[in-house]
Amino acid sequence: MNQDIIKLLQAAIECSVFLNPTEPGLSYEEILEVGKLAGFQTGEVGDAALPILKAGGRYIGDRIIPDQHTRTLWGVFFPEEPDYRNFAAFDFVVSELNDRVKADGARNAQLDRSVIVERALAKAIQRNAIEVAITYLVMANQLTEKDGVLRFPNNSGVRGLPSEQLKSLNRQPMRKEERERAYPIVKDIIERRTDGRPQYVEPLDAFAEELDKLGHKPFSLWWTQTVAELRHSDPHSSPVSALVLAAAIVEGVLTFVVKHARSLGAFRSPDFDRAPKTWKIDDLVKSAAKGATQPYSTI
Repeated sequence: MNQDIIKLLQAAIECSVFLNPTEPGLSYEEILEVGKLAGFQTGEVGDAALPILKAGGRYIGDRIIPDQHTRTLWGVFFPEEPDYRNFAAFDFVVSELNDRVKADGARNAQLDRSVIVERALAKAIQRNAIEVAITYLVMANQLTEKDGVLRFPNNSGVRGLPSEQLKSLNRQPMRKEERERAYPIVKDIIERRTDGRPQYVEPLDAFAEELDKLGHKPFSLWWTQTVAELRHSDPHSSPVSALVLAAAIVEGVLTFVVKHARSLGAFRSPDFDRAPKTWKIDDLVKSAAKGATQPYSTI
């Protein structure tokens, strides 16, 4: 098993907490995307993801979150490089609950998460920073959260501030190379959830998402299987097989876009007024290259 890939995927899952703390974790498909964008092959990424998936108790919905061992280590505030923790935010969360312990006693001390967030914003602490602090502390078992209410676990009393523990350790920062490498990749993947871009960066994977919009959803399985077969084919040992699969994908994608492309002024040949079973790949290629009234980036 490639330990480098496993470490990268684990670091990517951690990065999701810093980048999207209210919805932490990555889906299996997003984990595979991380590995591919980092330059690894689909098969080896899938193999590396298996031990991560098999570990129990690490899911929120369909998203995989950091494992228990990692989350336990988070409870000790070791210096890290790079460090994505905002200790002003961490200290603020603990201080707010410390105040409730002093006022209400350890057994009754609690605060709504939303209240802490709003108070932090009033203190010019960024929303993401305070949300990260809360999620991180909950995952590290430094806080408990139930129905949006935060408490110290086991009715414990006043806690020391995270920044104080960080200073008391007085050691060189731990280098987090995998996390630094994964961070921009995960940032892009999470942004794709809401910014309208395809979920996948690789064009063949991204096109599968578009089939439903193009009115060809029943062909999604065929497309996915054909792409997978092409990726596993060896053009050196089986050149004919690779060529046939590649041609099928080219013919498929051109066939699937005809209706949409014609609405934009392309594929004007009268051949496409007839049933699709009469279309020929040579005509598809020729028509795709001429007759458009709009830039092809819109097709």
